[in-house]
Amino acid sequence: MPIIIGLCLWPPSALSQELVVPGQTPPPEIQEIELTYVGDQSVPKIIVRGRQPANSFTLSSYRPSGPHLPLATIPSAGNPIDLCQAQQTSMVPPLRVRLTRKGTSPCEFTWSLRTSNTSLDALSFHTLRVRGRTSSPLLITLVAESADQRQSTAEVGRVAGRFDVEFPLAPIARQLDLRRLTQVKLLVEDDADVVLEEYAWVNPAPSISPSPSVGFWYWDYRTAIRNPAGMLSACRQHHCRRLLLQMPDMRDPDEVWTAYAALFPATQAAGIELFALDGAPDMIDTPAILVEKLTRLLTLVGNRGISGIQLDIEPYLLDGFPDDVTIFDRYLDTIERVNAALGGRGRLSVVIPFWFTSTIHRNRPLAFTLIDQVDEVAVMSYRTDVEELATISEDTLRYGWLQGIPIWLAMETTRLLPERHVILQREDDPALADGILDPVRRSLTLGRVAAEVQRHGGIWFRIHHDTTIDPERLSFADRTRRDVRYAITRVFANIRTPSFAGLLIHDLPSYLGLHE
Repeated sequence: MPIIIGLCLWPPSALSQELVVPGQTPPPEIQEIELTYVGDQSVPKIIVRGRQPANSFTLSSYRPSGPHLPLATIPSAGNPIDLCQAQQTSMVPPLRVRLTRKGTSPCEFTWSLRTSNTSLDALSFHTLRVRGRTSSPLLITLVAESADQRQSTAEVGRVAGRFDVEFPLAPIARQLDLRRLTQVKLLVEDDADVVLEEYAWVNPAPSISPSPSVGFWYWDYRTAIRNPAGMLSACRQHHCRRLLLQMPDMRDPDEVWTAYAALFPATQAAGIELFALDGAPDMIDTPAILVEKLTRLLTLVGNRGISGIQLDIEPYLLDGFPDDVTIFDRYLDTIERVNAALGGRGRLSVVIPFWFTSTIHRNRPLAFTLIDQVDEVAVMSYRTDVEELATISEDTLRYGWLQGIPIWLAMETTRLLPERHVILQREDDPALADGILDPVRRSLTLGRVAAEVQRHGGIWFRIHHDTTIDPERLSFADRTRRDVRYAITRVFANIRTPSFAGLLIHDLPSYLGLHE
């Protein structure tokens, strides 16, 4: 059922306005209502969140700065579980532990990785090195804290006798979040004397990374078809190595599709990568359309294939988000179907917002799940402040490096409208409330509370945040091309993560329209 909102406080143009809100959350379970106004519009986008709002996952972890972290630097004594007796004879390397079983179950011994009540962020490390000896086979596991505060465990590997081995962390990162490690566990099936001469998180030796590139999104495929020389000339003039061009509509005639397909060998001959580009939120409900378009393109290009296809779907813009918990499942299924249709004849790239690293879907950060599924990722890191752009992209870059997946970042040059976000949250004290939700009429009254609403026993809300997002923080639209080039130079100089592939500019016509 819809929720009707009477806006009586803000904005003035929306007085007495009634809005139908999509969603299925019963009023008693609604914890938060977000109203988003773009520009001077009076009709907001409305998101209703229940008891587990999207993007509620926050990190509180200690992140080491060096390339090598021994376990001995974390001051915590180990603890045995029940039916296991342990004697730790040394707290400095080498660590010595005598494990004695008291029953038939395996014997576990754990070390806490917490520091000052924070978990360990080990996402920047690539291997776990262990060296020592054990009198009985030893299983090493890691424990992390999941989004709902439950523990998740992953096996690192088994050692026996004298050992000196490095275990890769990439497969471990597909099972638990390396940013929230809490424990190391040692498990033996029999009594054991264990000596750990080294137990350390290690980064690989520095390597020479490919130079990052610049690319442009371009949505007007008809103009590109009419004037491919102009598109390629603009790309070369501004040191562009990649173009991402919107695919034609399936209803376009054959000559449009044939001309579009002909752009791929032309750009390749010019030393420029051309990626097909497509996507819209509702495509998660019609993935067959995407598959049909890609199949048509691959048929036209023949055995040459294409450099790749990039999907810019943004499923979170659907009206049912985040109430509809199936949205991300359908999103991932769409990507999987497109990848199957691509069949290795090009790379699959997806565009994601930076906040997907803190969006938990099926107990995993959604950004990490996507990185595991595709060939590369482009992050909508739209910020004009270079340090902020780097900060909001950092976890995606780190996970991409761990898994060997290129990560592109992005800059915005199109003109944006200011956005005002009003967050309403539940309030128990009517004296502090700014509005009341009538659970019978499913209407929210802000600012003035009608006696009729009060008689129905309403649910109180207050304005928790009232924030306006300045477009100048996100887009270079009011700046010059020289400003953009300077920002690009600073990003290339400051971001040294090997997974950083380059910057995509949104978009080519807007960038060319900036004053020099």
